[in-house]
Amino acid sequence: MKLENQKFAEKVLKYLLIGSQVDGIKFGLDGSTTILYFTNYSRKEDDAFCLNIETAWTVYPASCDKYPLSEAQVPTNTEEQHFKYIWDIRREKVVNVQLDTVSPHLIISLESGKVLFVNGHDANYECWQLGDHFAGGNCEWLLVATPGGNIEAWSPEHFE
Repeated sequence: MKLENQKFAEKVLKYLLIGSQVDGIKFGLDGSTTILYFTNYSRKEDDAFCLNIETAWTVYPASCDKYPLSEAQVPTNTEEQHFKYIWDIRREKVVNVQLDTVSPHLIISLESGKVLFVNGHDANYECWQLGDHFAGGNCEWLLVATPGGNIEAWSPEHFE
């Protein structure tokens, strides 16, 4: 992952997610897809985003010194466990967002100290996408953990 791509993506992630909260969840047909809805109730524009997860993810009770390096290292959870994790972090505000340095593992820190971790590396598939296009309409914001451990970000022209 190129450092300049990582830095820009982290800047976009912080802008979009800090102050927002997990406000909803939708499970895919086969259990391999989870969509989390984030809403920032203190903003009028750029207030709602969807995180489409197509890989392993979990919630840690606190920040870690070392996060998993691959999907195989993420603890395996049932759909019921995933639902419980989201239920337990609902309405908690996001206080920080970062990407791992090697791959775009998504690390979302919440006000309780809990951390939502989403694997960001797969050799063949996109692991996660965050954007406003999942809700319909024109897409202005989109971040994608692309195959091979890279990150791509699209934003409005006015965002620097």
